[in-house]
Amino acid sequence: MFKKLLLMQNSGASADIFTLLDSKSKKEKSVGTMLIMDDFGLVEGECSEFVLQQISEKRCQTTWEKPIIFWIEDEGGKQYRFFWDKIVQPFRVVVMGGGHISQPLVQILGMLNFAVTVIDDRPQFANATRFPTAQRVICQTFTNALEKLKLDSNTALIIVTRGHRYDVDCLRATINKKFRYLGMIGSKRRVKEIIKLLQDEGVSAECLNRLNAPIGLDIGAETPAEIAVSIAAEVVAVFRGGSGIPLSKAGRGLNG
Repeated sequence: MFKKLLLMQNSGASADIFTLLDSKSKKEKSVGTMLIMDDFGLVEGECSEFVLQQISEKRCQTTWEKPIIFWIEDEGGKQYRFFWDKIVQPFRVVVMGGGHISQPLVQILGMLNFAVTVIDDRPQFANATRFPTAQRVICQTFTNALEKLKLDSNTALIIVTRGHRYDVDCLRATINKKFRYLGMIGSKRRVKEIIKLLQDEGVSAECLNRLNAPIGLDIGAETPAEIAVSIAAEVVAVFRGGSGIPLSKAGRGLNG
């Protein structure tokens, strides 16, 4: 069981861990038994189907923020107390495009402990030498790579490709998926053109409203490194619940 958890941790997967702490049944000999559920609901461990269903319902109905202890009852009226913990992976960022802004951006995100994946279809721009701090570098078309990636509410998507058509490919592949944040670089004119194109293709206003473009906070950035700081700052603000305004104007210091 612990080998399974280690494999999941190393592979970047998240998992819910349920450990039996107590049972009202005097015959119960399985205190300490563990159940593991992955993001797809697959289970490692053994329990009755009814108990598994109860645990699954608890998992679906509860937003996990910290370890939880709870009781459930099986079909025979026996009560079980479980400890619910979780393997929580670091925030993930997918950077689409391996150009001059992506290099400092990926470096900064790595310093901030984000798990970064870089995608580009050009071998000279998608390699570990160019992005040594990236967790993963994928050299495929944007469409193919994004179809295979698992995105979730811990994922930020950053579109910084080399051209209009590739931006559109990335948006088509992601706009309807689950994510925490989606941002795209570009001038206001370019952004309007892309949004109009997607509207004409039938993409809903609700989906398009999820797009943050032009990407980044307004810090007067001009150089690639400055633009990277602007983008990284917005991503941090999204994950940490920041406002993006100066602390001197927000009425609080660094420690609240």
